[in-house]
Amino acid sequence: MFNFFSKLNKTRNRKFFFIMPLIFVSLFFCIFFFLPGCAKNNFSKNNSSEKKASKNNLPVLKIATEYGYPPFEYLASDGKTLIGFDIDMAEEICRRIKMKPLFEDVQWAGIFSGLETGRYDCVVSAVTITPERKEKFLITRPYVKNSQCFIVKAPMWFEESDEFIDSPEKLNGKKVAYQAETVSDVYVTNLLENGAKFEVFEYDKLMDAINDLKFERVDVVVAESVASNAIVKESGYTLQIDYIDEPDAEFGILVNKKNPELFEKIESALDSMYDDGFMKSLEKKWLN
Repeated sequence: MFNFFSKLNKTRNRKFFFIMPLIFVSLFFCIFFFLPGCAKNNFSKNNSSEKKASKNNLPVLKIATEYGYPPFEYLASDGKTLIGFDIDMAEEICRRIKMKPLFEDVQWAGIFSGLETGRYDCVVSAVTITPERKEKFLITRPYVKNSQCFIVKAPMWFEESDEFIDSPEKLNGKKVAYQAETVSDVYVTNLLENGAKFEVFEYDKLMDAINDLKFERVDVVVAESVASNAIVKESGYTLQIDYIDEPDAEFGILVNKKNPELFEKIESALDSMYDDGFMKSLEKKWLN
């Protein structure tokens, strides 16, 4: 019996020593021939996806805008999403010139100096075209016409009021609010220089002036008509416009004078947006 198992073990050992080299050879073949092929395939896939991604990496267009000026640029009800006429327009311009928009919220008081120093590439923020700004910047064709107007608090349904601030003369004796360093600022200043008598309240943001009007801290807000129409509508007509002056302003996109190539691209895109009706659709969406 012992001899039988001894022979059996020897037979198994011989088989084991015969099979083991075959196993090592097979592993060697898999490691050096099969796995490199897989790695090569993975590298090819990764490399091709990287190339595809690089094609989609568009250059960034840094756009300065002041959040809080409906219907041109303001935050949606979620408090995060930037929306408005200017936002849609800028995004479409970027799509046509193959750039990716990056909006930057900038205080109005410093928005033009930032463009001069190259902090951003352009300003798209309902900027009124003026001779002074034309001297400093490249400005596109006008895209919106505007007027100065007077916003007041609307009387309640049970109240009767025959007092309307329906002319500049009616501002006398009133508390008049406006946004600093805007065309409305210039308008109010000109009235005072020409003999008007009223108390002025200056704000960094238009909506802060509107909020004080709602709480009756001021009597009237002088602002641009296009934005004012949207504000009145958004208020549920608790506000109203008593007076609209003659059109005296137009909006344009500002670009640093050191970047004429970018300006030409933006201007060309804006022209094409007028030609194919895109700007008309924006007016219908945001201004009507």
